[in-house]
Parts: sequence; C-alpha cells; structure tokens
Amino acid sequence: MSFEFDKDDKKVLGIIGALIGAALAMGLWCLLGYFGKMAFICGFAMCLGVIGGYYLLGNGMSIVGFVICSIILLAAVYFSVRISYGLWLYDKLDGAMSFGDCYSRVMELLETLGEKGSFYKDLALGYLFTVGGGFGLLFKFGIIDN
Repeated sequence: MSFEFDKDDKKVLGIIGALIGAALAMGLWCLLGYFGKMAFICGFAMCLGVIGGYYLLGNGMSIVGFVICSIILLAAVYFSVRISYGLWLYDKLDGAMSFGDCYSRVMELLETLGEKGSFYKDLALGYLFTVGGGFGLLFKFGIIDN
C-alpha cells in the first residue's frame, strides 16, 4: 500500500477524529491500567485511534496533520497514565478522597506512598509502547518502507 501526505485534508474534522480516537484508546488504557496491566496493545490502540481518526474524518493526512496527531498522542498517553494512577489511588484510599482529588493530587499522593518512581516508569513505558505501536502501524500501512 502506498501512502502519500495530502495537502488538502480537513484539519478541524481530522482533529475531532483524532480526539475521538484518543478518547476511546484512553478508555482501554485506563481499563487495563486499573487492573495493573500495561500492554503494547494500548500503545498500538492509541496510535490507531489518533492517526486513524484523523485520517478518516480529515479525509487524508497532511504533514501538519501528522504533527497535530503527534501532539495529541503525547498528551493522551500522559493523561491516560495519570487517570490510571488516579483510579488506582482512589481504589487504594477506599473512597476517603473523591476521584477528582486523587487525580489532581496524583504526584503528591504517590510521593507519600513512595510510589512516585512507578508513575514515571509507567509513563516512559507508555511512550515507548506508543512509539513502538506507532512505528508498527506506519510499517503496516506502508507509510515507512522497509
């Protein structure tokens, strides 16, 4: 399959598609994260959701669209890991704090529990899985030739 960047994609619709794809992938990420699992499939799903959503609703992808997708991917991975930890803390604190409080104070609470390093480890793994999944996706669709 041959892929070329378009010059006339619909950026607003593409961004909406990328955000919808990111939201769906974040849901999967948080679901697996809640059960303490970190999987390569989450990174692949994130890339597929964001890039595929942009491509489908934007009727193609320009280089600017690819940069926009990259920014959305970076933010979505960060928020996915943060939400996962917020859910974990909410469960661990047995409802003593609301989820919103747990989410907004993730780093403070993790430092108190001595788990701050695990957040950064999971964030780094999340970026690694997303980049790995992204390159796998780019090879699969022939955007990057072997």
